[in-house]
Amino acid sequence: MPRIVIFLDLDDTILQTAPKCPPGEPVAPAAVDRAGQVLSFMTHAQRRLLEIWLGQGTVIPVTGRTDEALARVAIEFTSWRVTHHGAVIRRPDGALPTWWHDQIRPLLAAAQPLLRAAAAHLDAGAAAGGYRVSCHAVDEWLTYVSVKANGEEDALAGAWARLSEFGLPPELALHRNGANLAVMVRGAQKHDAVRRVAMELERDGPIVTVGAGDSLTDIPFLRVCDFALTPKDSQIQRETWGGY
Repeated sequence: MPRIVIFLDLDDTILQTAPKCPPGEPVAPAAVDRAGQVLSFMTHAQRRLLEIWLGQGTVIPVTGRTDEALARVAIEFTSWRVTHHGAVIRRPDGALPTWWHDQIRPLLAAAQPLLRAAAAHLDAGAAAGGYRVSCHAVDEWLTYVSVKANGEEDALAGAWARLSEFGLPPELALHRNGANLAVMVRGAQKHDAVRRVAMELERDGPIVTVGAGDSLTDIPFLRVCDFALTPKDSQIQRETWGGY
């Protein structure tokens, strides 16, 4: 019998910060920040769905979080893990697979000067634009550049304008969801990672894949899966289902 594999985006799909939780609905802690303070929560529906998936299938996180940020999520993942927006793929034992070094690391290595140039260009306008820029890496390789707004989503308009001025090279891709913006490496994104991990899992027999995500930028990895799920009132629903 085929195994069910759930490729699961985390933030705003299965957990979210307090302001994004339904008003008055009971919630449970789901993730902490670097200081150990509770940052994200799950609703009753989210907890129930996760329990079903963990009991009946294989749940694989597919997240923009780094490995360290994933470790602060109160979910025990026992299979493969996809982090850094797809640039880092870890086996169940936590190691990078051999093919990561052969297929993905060369893409990251070639993009290093481009990522650093984009980060420097963005950083030059950060103070005036009201946003902050962070560079994320695995070992010595930059994986992506993140931009977060200090306040409203409109604060990213300045960052977006600076990237347009910079002229994004074809080797890089953009992710934008709410008050978060990321500059990533093409070929090392979520949908690429989901394809690679699904191929690995299929070596042990047939699988049925379900993708779960909330944002428009999750759609490419959702389309890789046999079935797709998106939360109520998610960005996908608001911006693509609104006319129905």
